[in-house]
Amino acid sequence: MALVSAAMCPHPMMLIPGIAGDADREWRWLRGACLESVRRLNIPIVGGGQSIAWKAPHLVVIVGGDDVTRSFDPACAYGSLWSSGVRWNYGWGIDSEDPQPLPLSLTVGYWLMSNSRLGDSGMIVADVIFQSVDFHASPQECAELGQDLAGRAERVSMIVMGEGSTCMTAAARARDAGDAKRSDDEVMRAFDEADAKALAKLEFRGTETGRAAWQVLAGAAGVQRFHGHLHANGSRSYRGYFAASWTSQS
Repeated sequence: MALVSAAMCPHPMMLIPGIAGDADREWRWLRGACLESVRRLNIPIVGGGQSIAWKAPHLVVIVGGDDVTRSFDPACAYGSLWSSGVRWNYGWGIDSEDPQPLPLSLTVGYWLMSNSRLGDSGMIVADVIFQSVDFHASPQECAELGQDLAGRAERVSMIVMGEGSTCMTAAARARDAGDAKRSDDEVMRAFDEADAKALAKLEFRGTETGRAAWQVLAGAAGVQRFHGHLHANGSRSYRGYFAASWTSQS
């Protein structure tokens, strides 16, 4: 039982088409990079003319930061932007007896997983776990959670939602631009080189939403070796927004 692949994506709600209004085209490139990173997971899909790859995961874990660590019932979970002031819902769970709205990070991750299907056709047949992690969780807590999640199935893939220095104010960015860039570069390097140890050593920074989720990934990866690929590098236009994928070397 082990992690076999992972996709790392940011979670601005503007990745969802229509949310950004007239500015939607400004988000198309990043949206495409995120969808491509998720497609690298080879999530099994039945129908729509798509075949299931032998290396497809049995379980997909969507993990992202929130104010509390908890899991959501897949049968009751649904994506929602209501907490962000937008009347938008996504998923069948809203019609369940115990509807459970997902936080922003998992909402965007859910949308990316569902829309990574080519032609938006076919049915995802892997089991899915929705897992939030407290933004302030300790590295040890994150590592233990990652190890637990990676042990839930023989082949596990993760969609890891988090961001770098995106939540800095303009004043803070002007004051601490150098530190923010070094922090973002550190994360990008770890993603590109598939360096789980580097992610495990990240320090808590209040300007990042991704640290805890990335350290869950590090715990899930353990000592395994992966090929890393950076799909979006947090350039000036998308500062702090990274999209990357890891695939197992074995």
